[in-house]
Amino acid sequence: MNHAKSPDTDFSAYFARAVLSLRAGETDIAYPFILDAMRLDPDAAAPHNLLGIYYEQRGNGDKARRHYRAAYSLDPTYRPACRNLEQITLLYIQSLPHVYDYGDSFEDDTSKQRKHGFKCN
Repeated sequence: MNHAKSPDTDFSAYFARAVLSLRAGETDIAYPFILDAMRLDPDAAAPHNLLGIYYEQRGNGDKARRHYRAAYSLDPTYRPACRNLEQITLLYIQSLPHVYDYGDSFEDDTSKQRKHGFKCN
């Protein structure tokens, strides 16, 4: 009997471990899981969003913005990347507490619509 995981299961596991590590501020632990998820699905927006969070938590806003934009360009309907990109680029939000959208929640997206900034598709 073959107990090998499917690539989808691996992707989900890597994504989940990366999110848990980022939430705990353990960026060094999260990084390889993000890269593994990217390796399994290079066209997925979610790992780029997490890599943006990784870089933002490590104080590199330029790289964070690049990965949020990469996620957004891979999938303009992926709201977490849109929200994180909006939050990091808009000056009026810079003074507010930063809340990352990890993309692991299935909340009602209409509750997070913003009046200004990027239009999440």
